[in-house]
Amino acid sequence: MIDTVRLQLIELGVTALAGVIMGILFDLYRVARWALRPGKVITVICDIIFWLLATTVVFIFLVTYSWGDVRFYMFVGFAAGFCIYRAIFGRHVVGSAVSTYEHVQNVRKKVIIGYREGALGLRRVSTRWRKGFRKGSGTVEALLLNIKNRLFPFRKES
Repeated sequence: MIDTVRLQLIELGVTALAGVIMGILFDLYRVARWALRPGKVITVICDIIFWLLATTVVFIFLVTYSWGDVRFYMFVGFAAGFCIYRAIFGRHVVGSAVSTYEHVQNVRKKVIIGYREGALGLRRVSTRWRKGFRKGSGTVEALLLNIKNRLFPFRKES
């Protein structure tokens, strides 16, 4: 009798833990949908995929800890775990996920802007070098022409 009650309490705790895990996965999925902003058709397809995965996770918990035996207290455990998660940790997980997403976006923008600024700076430098080379080569060409004219004053260019 005591072993049965202890086993049922363990199963209740495991189902509550599964409810917490499902709450975390659900909130992360919500943040992903917010961040990606898919269309209605993609949202429906992703919802179906999410709930199939959620059903698989719940099934694995049930098979692993209760050999597939489903009792009413297990549903209570799932619901209690999900509600406890939403009441205590839900805001923090969503806030952390959103701030992580925004931080990654800011870093990505800085990297892209830095790359563009670097490329623009290289373009400016190469333009200056090219102009300097043209100017220098023109000066050298004029110098050589002047030397040639002084050495051979009567020779005409054709």
